[in-house]
Amino acid sequence: MRFSGTTVTFRKRSDGALLGYSADGHAGYAEAGADIVCAAVSALTQTTLNGLKEVLKAPVMFERDDERAFLEANLTPEATEAQIQQAQLLLVTLLEGLRAIEREYPRNLRIILKERR
Repeated sequence: MRFSGTTVTFRKRSDGALLGYSADGHAGYAEAGADIVCAAVSALTQTTLNGLKEVLKAPVMFERDDERAFLEANLTPEATEAQIQQAQLLLVTLLEGLRAIEREYPRNLRIILKERR
């Protein structure tokens, strides 16, 4: 059976450090404008992006497409090890917040962790 909700994929290094994420697809919990799962995922992922850019001043590449409900944010190769370590607080908090939502709404949110090669 094909999953039809929102998929959030985290990219990590072999040591477990998170380097970025992408959120793709509509959650499908309710009609557009009333979907609490979509709203929660959007709030968490956009706040994390803002924290990376504006609070940590980390070098981040990002892409957003509101039509298809897509947001991707990745630390760039120019990120220093110190910036990557600082970013862990935001990225792990995002992951844990999304895991809490996934536990409550497993038909609407799926989380994937992928090692960057």
